[in-house]
Order: sequence, then structure tokens, then C-alpha cells
Amino acid sequence: MQSADKDYFLDCIDELYTTIENNPGAYTVSRTLVKAGRIKSFLVRKLSAIPALLKLKTRVGNSTTINFASMISGDFRLMIPVCFFSRQNYIYMYDVWPRFHHWIFPMLRFFNITYVFFSSRQVYDAYIKSYPAGPCKAMWLPEALDGSAYHFKTHQERSIDVLEFGRNYDQYHDLILQPLKKHNYKHVYKTPDMPVLFPGKAAFTAALAESKIVICVPSNISHPDRAEYISTMTLRYLQAMASKCLVVGILPSDMEAAFGYIPIVEIEMERAGEQLTAILANYEEYLPLIEKNYQEVMVNHQWVNRWAVIRQKMEENK
Repeated sequence: MQSADKDYFLDCIDELYTTIENNPGAYTVSRTLVKAGRIKSFLVRKLSAIPALLKLKTRVGNSTTINFASMISGDFRLMIPVCFFSRQNYIYMYDVWPRFHHWIFPMLRFFNITYVFFSSRQVYDAYIKSYPAGPCKAMWLPEALDGSAYHFKTHQERSIDVLEFGRNYDQYHDLILQPLKKHNYKHVYKTPDMPVLFPGKAAFTAALAESKIVICVPSNISHPDRAEYISTMTLRYLQAMASKCLVVGILPSDMEAAFGYIPIVEIEMERAGEQLTAILANYEEYLPLIEKNYQEVMVNHQWVNRWAVIRQKMEENK
């Protein structure tokens, strides 16, 4: 189930859906474009405002057709109305911030979700704590990517020394700006006069291939008002590693568990500029870590790996 809103349909979701289409296994796969609709939006708002409604039994069919959606937070509109007619409904869910838990978690039962895959381990833990024996099963399944969508250059060929993209960590940015400029390092980042840093995915992946260092921090650091305590590995870390960039940043709480080792160089705020210029001056020392990260992502953190897990759960819950 795919949102018809193009602005909403992110690369991470598109890469997952393309992986499913290219690796259907025993399934016949087709995408269905789903329009939001005022009635659907009204229903979700009402349900979140009136918790008593979530206790209603809503399944009116027993179809074995499998419905799957990858969604941002609790956008259950993607599953309306198919979820009411099937007992095989699966979702992969991002950005389930704590302030939404009180209505997203019980909605999983209302919308007859068979299995939910949370991108965040902390969200999964919160769900299990709240609903240890709920009818909707759950597991933590970290974000991933399609490695073929990214490419890289040798470190000698790269023209960008430091790249900041996505959610900027302003406090850190201010500390590294002048030291990088002083040493004539090329530092690429979005300025207030720029509507976007890259006009499309091709320009973005090209910039990654040109970059030596990519700065990555979890959302609870860059936007604590939104993410609160949720610290999770996002696609940005994996994109940098698939492009053979060195990641300098803050380690999300679940990333070491996902990798089995610490794959990034952690920021030293008290000497932020000095640390970064020292890394660039001795960049070849980090090439073994960069190669290790690349191999780890290609072997264990592509969407084909995650789809194999999802497909296994579908088989187990027929």
C-alpha cells in the first residue's frame, strides 16, 4: 500500500517497495496507490481523540490477501479499508515518537494489524511493555537500503571533505565551521538561502560519493522536541557507509546492537574542530573502518535482508 502523496513517499520506503517487487518469493506483488481522503483522516483523528472507540471489533472479512504498508508514524489511512477485510495486515513503521504511543499502539489492534515492524528498538521495547500479550505481534527491524542505489569514489578522488545533510546539529556545526574554513577544507551544508541542499536523489548520491566525512546524529540530539528520548539508527548512517564515507557523529542507542561493533567516530564536542581536522589530516588511518562498514551494510543491512525477515513472519502467521 503506497501513499499517493509524492511528497510523503520517501526514498527509504521506495527502496523497500522496489526490493519486494524484485524479490517476491512465492507471492504475487502489486502496488496499490492509496489516497488519503477526508473521511480517512477524520476517522484516524476521531480514534486518537476518543480511545473508547479503539475497543470496537472492526474486522468484517477473513481474506488471506496480504496487505503491507511502510508508513511514517501512525498514518493508518494507508490500510483503510483493506485492513477490515483481511486477517493478514503488516506494517513497517518509522518515527513513532513517544507522544503518539498512547494512540498508535492501541490502533494496531483496531486496524487488525497482524505484525508491526518498528524501525526503533526503543519504540519496540515501549510497545512490548505496554502490550506484552497484544493481538498484534511486533519486532524491532532496523532501517536498511538498496545498496545498488549508491556508489563511491576512491578517497583520493573525493572533492568534498565534510558533508552535513538532513537534520543539522547546529551546535556542532557552529564549532566546526571556522576550523574547516581555516584549513581550506571543503565543507558542504545547507544555508538559509537554499530551499534544498540537493535537487534530487541523483545529486545527493553523487555528493555522497564525493565526500570523505559525513556528519550523522540521531534525531533526539538534533530535534529533541520532536524525537524526545528516541535515539535510533536512520537511513542516513547507512547511506554514508554504502558510499564509503566515514561517519562522524553520535552513536544511536540501537546501532551498536545492529552492527555488533561501534561503526562511527564519535564527536568530541570539547575539541570538535580540532578532532575533525585531525581526522582529515590522517584520513587513511580510517580506511579499514570505512571498508568494514561498507561490507557490513552490503551483507546485512540491505532491504533484501529485512524483506527476508518480514516474509518469514508472513509465512509463520498464515
